Amino acid sequence: MTDLIWIHDEALRADHPVFAGGGQAVFIWDNAYFDSINAGFKQRGFIYEALIHLPVEIYKGDTVQTLSDLAENQPIRTASTPNPYLRAIMADLRKTQTLNLVDEDVFAHLKGKPDLRRFFKYWNKAKASAMQINGGTPDLFDTDL
Repeated sequence: MTDLIWIHDEALRADHPVFAGGGQAVFIWDNAYFDSINAGFKQRGFIYEALIHLPVEIYKGDTVQTLSDLAENQPIRTASTPNPYLRAIMADLRKTQTLNLVDEDVFAHLKGKPDLRRFFKYWNKAKASAMQINGGTPDLFDTDL
């Protein structure tokens, strides 16, 4: 039995490791989620533009309910994320579904928790180590990692 692949807005690329192994890939267009992260028209447009270039079916509705209906007792595979909103959805899914997380290469090592409400605040923390091999070298003596 193959996993149902849940693509969310932090795994919008065809070479993401979550696609390895095959399976039906789906994206849930959940306006309540988009509202919770304050996604505006441009961000939603960007997400849609990325999705039309991926091997993914788009469904509209509540993410947890729609994924539960689609999975029909098969495991759900998705990309791991530090996004607290997506992590809350994942915690809800785990109550009734088997959820397998797929890690990817580290983009950046951050000191402390990132502020994910605005990209600029995140980028100010991430730019020092972003796009380096393995996200740069973290400070081994920093206990906040």
